[in-house]
Amino acid sequence: MYGRVNQSKRPQSMKMDKIEIPENQWVRDTSRMCGDVTIGCAEAAGVLEEALDSADWLKTRHSELTELTLRLDSDIAEVTQATSEASALSEAAVSRLMGGNDTVKMSLASFSGLVELIGNLGTHITGFAAAMDQVKRVSQSIDTIARTTNMLALNAAIEAEKAGDAGQTFSVVAAEVKKLALDSRAAAVEITGTVNSLSNEAAKFVGQIEDGISTSSEAQRQFSSLQELIHNVSDIIGQMGDRSREIAANTADVHQSLIESQRVRDAVAEANGAMYNAVGKAHHQLVELESLANGMFDSIVHSGLSLDDLKYVELATAQARRVETLTEAAIGQGALTMNALFDTDLQQIEGSNPPRFRTGLTDWAERNWQPVLESVKAMDPDAIMSVVCSSSKGFLPVHLREYSRPPIGDLAHDTKYCRNGRVLFEGCDITAKASEKDYIMAVYRHEGDGKTYKVVRNVYVPLRINGRRWGDLEIAYTI
Repeated sequence: MYGRVNQSKRPQSMKMDKIEIPENQWVRDTSRMCGDVTIGCAEAAGVLEEALDSADWLKTRHSELTELTLRLDSDIAEVTQATSEASALSEAAVSRLMGGNDTVKMSLASFSGLVELIGNLGTHITGFAAAMDQVKRVSQSIDTIARTTNMLALNAAIEAEKAGDAGQTFSVVAAEVKKLALDSRAAAVEITGTVNSLSNEAAKFVGQIEDGISTSSEAQRQFSSLQELIHNVSDIIGQMGDRSREIAANTADVHQSLIESQRVRDAVAEANGAMYNAVGKAHHQLVELESLANGMFDSIVHSGLSLDDLKYVELATAQARRVETLTEAAIGQGALTMNALFDTDLQQIEGSNPPRFRTGLTDWAERNWQPVLESVKAMDPDAIMSVVCSSSKGFLPVHLREYSRPPIGDLAHDTKYCRNGRVLFEGCDITAKASEKDYIMAVYRHEGDGKTYKVVRNVYVPLRINGRRWGDLEIAYTI
């Protein structure tokens, strides 16, 4: 009815007659102690079951931890390999950078020599330009002398003309001097033009050399910066190599620690396995004892020795007859059919968790059986925990309103309060459904919210509709 935990099916016993004995405190105490023993067995079985669950959980977690450790160890091995490779690459990079640094140093030295040569060339070109200026000034002097010589030759020719025949020879000399002056002047003009052209080209070349020297100086500074940068990069990569070697060493230590921890985990697993086997054996024995205790409890109640339990037997029996009468009347009036009553086609309610179901009986049961269940609960609300009608396969078409709340999607809440439509068929339920006795007594662990449980007593009274066994009316209670 509520979720039975690991109850074993016990052999069906013959119907026992009540023993007529006078009221006696010893008898009442004995019957109560028998009930308490049964409850104690159920509670102990519950504790052992929790221990089994914990051991099983620990076993599962250990397996997961082992798998995780293996993956971690594999990852660490990869990290170790990667750091070793990184360290080797760092050393190679440092070696190449240092080689490059040496090359830059040599290139910088060669470039400095080139800059110096260019500077010297600029100095020579500047001196050449100065020499050109000197040649230009000499050429100008020659031009001046040629002009003067030409004027003297002209005057000499005039004077030779005045002298007549006596100055004829002087006239020839004057003509040659004039020709020499003209040739000298032409040569001076040509020299001046050539010198001017050379001076202009020299000036441009000097300018270009000066720009080149400036650019070369900037390039020289860049080479120096590059050399410093290479040195810094080499230093950083060297540090990376050192860190990589440290990481490789540390990961190797971690790997060794994981190997040692595996020994500890193996020892824990072995101990947990032994504990699991011992607890499992104890649980199995206690479940058998619980089944025997339930049989003893059922026999004591049937013998009439437990008056405290008999009143709930009488209540459950009376209410079972009430439900039978109500249901047979509805069938006779056509309000319910036998097919709907015994409908086993369970239709799961969408989204229900734990799963809940509906059949052709559900709507009618909610209207007609639920008021009966509520009235029984109201007769002894402090002791009665639950009242249900359960089918021969454990289906609960309806439940008390307290346990028929709308689901909210929280598993703990829905497990505890959304019990209408559930199928609960295990342990003592199976035993009760198979029995043809007038009633069956049992003690079981009510699952509650699925995480905690409460031990309750339960009476099953068969429900027979038109002579056909439908299931049981159950009352769960505490004393």
